[in-house]
Amino acid sequence: MAGDVKVRANIALVVHRSFKYLIASGGLMAQPKLDEFGGCVTPATAAVFDTVSATDPVPGLRLLASSPDCVKLLDVDGRVKFMNENGLGLLEIDSFNSLDNRKWVEFWPDDLRPAVEKAIREAQSGTIGHFSGYCPTAKGTPKWWDVKLSPVYDNSGQLIWLLCVSRDVSSQKEAENALRVSEERFRALADNIAQFAWMADPTGQIVWYNQRWFDFTGTTLDEMKGWGWRSVHHPDHIDRVVAKFTACIEDGTVWEDTFPLRGANGEYRWFLSRAMPIRDDSGKIAHWCGTNTDITEQRSASERLRQLARLVELSHEAIIVRSLSKGVMLWNRGCVELYGYTKDEVIGRDAHVLLKTENALSREDLEHLLQSDGTWSGELARTSKDGTRVWVDSRKQVIQLGSEFVVLESDRDITERHRADEVRNLLVAELHHRVKNTLAIVQSLASQTARNSRTVADFVAGFSGRLQSLASAHNVLTDTNWSGALIRDVVRVQIEVIAGDMTKVDLSGPHIYVPPQAALQLTLILHELATNATKHGALSQPGGRIGVTWQHVPGNTDEVRLVWRELGGPRVEKPSRQGFGLSLIERSGRLPHLNANMTFEDSGVVCTVVVKLSEKTQIPQPYFNPARKVDRF
Repeated sequence: MAGDVKVRANIALVVHRSFKYLIASGGLMAQPKLDEFGGCVTPATAAVFDTVSATDPVPGLRLLASSPDCVKLLDVDGRVKFMNENGLGLLEIDSFNSLDNRKWVEFWPDDLRPAVEKAIREAQSGTIGHFSGYCPTAKGTPKWWDVKLSPVYDNSGQLIWLLCVSRDVSSQKEAENALRVSEERFRALADNIAQFAWMADPTGQIVWYNQRWFDFTGTTLDEMKGWGWRSVHHPDHIDRVVAKFTACIEDGTVWEDTFPLRGANGEYRWFLSRAMPIRDDSGKIAHWCGTNTDITEQRSASERLRQLARLVELSHEAIIVRSLSKGVMLWNRGCVELYGYTKDEVIGRDAHVLLKTENALSREDLEHLLQSDGTWSGELARTSKDGTRVWVDSRKQVIQLGSEFVVLESDRDITERHRADEVRNLLVAELHHRVKNTLAIVQSLASQTARNSRTVADFVAGFSGRLQSLASAHNVLTDTNWSGALIRDVVRVQIEVIAGDMTKVDLSGPHIYVPPQAALQLTLILHELATNATKHGALSQPGGRIGVTWQHVPGNTDEVRLVWRELGGPRVEKPSRQGFGLSLIERSGRLPHLNANMTFEDSGVVCTVVVKLSEKTQIPQPYFNPARKVDRF
């Protein structure tokens, strides 16, 4: 830009000297050809522009005509007499006739005319008049101009012309305005951000601070520039800070540190400071940009939180501290034991989402109540890391740590109590179900026994025996909380109730549990088989024996086949009259849990029973282990 100005100044000087040459040599006496100069003159003015001879190119006027600026000749009264072609183009004027002999000041806006008139007066007085201003073209295009007026004298020193050069500086003005607006925005942003901001040269010398810095420290730029900032640092930290900052400047690496700064009131506050090197196209550091962020409140809150953490870490009760916006901040040992997640897996995360919190209220309603009331207590269902459902008695309270509100939560494990409640409810339902089934069985036993009894004594004996058999089956099922019964136990108990002796009985089969309803139905069939064997079959003879075997049906683990076989007893034949036991076995095909078939072979009775194992117990298996018996007193 400076070189361009210099060149234009030289051109103006040459033009001025050319005019002096023309006047001194008498070259302005004859009228030149108008198109030789690429400009416009009036007929009256043209007479002045004579050439010295036919070979003289009139260099001064040609130079005026070829200037890229708007060049005008004004008479001593300030009237326009000449304008070059480029000037007409810049002003968007179609014909010079509209300008001829008009006062130049009339072409300028009213607010700028005093400056124009002043410049004319200065040129008339022998000095160079200068001003800058806005003036639209003839067609309304907005433009800014830089204008200079110079006096032109003849050989006798008489003022005869005013040479006016108007330079179009619209682009420069737009750039200046854009730069000014950009600088204003930068300063507005820099002075109103929450952080202190500053810039330093490549050696680390501070050259600029935003207003926030001066408001806090109460200093001036003259006091702070260079390394003056050391005066507001705490003496216990300054050496460390300077050493680290110097090392980063030398290495060209990002600088970050925390330290206290003294405010205008004499109090120190803690700041997190960062600075980054800004490099030019060649990779060299052009300057450093840095910020200081006040972290005093955060440090205080963190310190209080650390103190609180030390108090709760040893607690086996789950204690959580979480920010309303930043997630979990503290996760004690009790939380790890209860939920299975480690601290690293939880810190910063949303506890509700992580633990899949369930409650009668929605999460949004729960948080709204907590924030409005400040406290909340109730039961929550959550899921631990291994997928286990955990019930907790949760108590929450909102507390303030510095400028931040956090939630202090303590959770007490009540999962076992909930499970006990569930078991109790299930037991009541199961008891109701079992009682109804048992009463139905008793009613059926009474009806069938009465139908097959000839006398009251026969009824009482038969019914009592069957009730005793049913009671023994209930004992077996009660020992396992009605989750099922071992086939071996069901068979053994029924034979012992009838025969009182197991020496003549061979039992063989794996440990297989049958569902409660199947066990009761199997009990009734085994009772009838044992009663018949004792009265009429193998157990009625000294050498008789009974073999009972069972195993899974091949290819179907959902069914088990039990075979009752009598050996060494009297010869048997199918009875002509069908009693209760035979009726029960024949009707077993219509039962939902088993199917029985009895044959009368020469060696003794053979009964095959197929039991289904697919009955779903009403009580969850984790709480009722069929292999664990209950001690009976």
